[in-house]
Amino acid sequence: MRNKPITEGYRWLMQAKADRKGAQVLFDAECYHLVCFLSQQITEKALKAFLYAQGEEIVTGHSNKTYSKMWRI
Repeated sequence: MRNKPITEGYRWLMQAKADRKGAQVLFDAECYHLVCFLSQQITEKALKAFLYAQGEEIVTGHSNKTYSKMWRI
C-alpha cells in the first residue's frame, strides 16, 4: 500500500533533515568532499518532498534537474 503523497513528502523531508545534521558533523570535521556529496542528496530528497507535498503520486529517478522541471522551479 502506498502512502498518501503528503505523507510520503513528509517522510522525504525528515530524511533530508536527518542528512543535514550528518552533513554538519562532516563539515565540522572538515570532510568537505563528503559534505558536497551529501548536499546533493539532501537537495534531491527535499525536492522529492516538495513534489509529493504538491500532490505528485510517483517521483522516481535521481536528477535534481528533472525534479525541477516537474514543477518548473
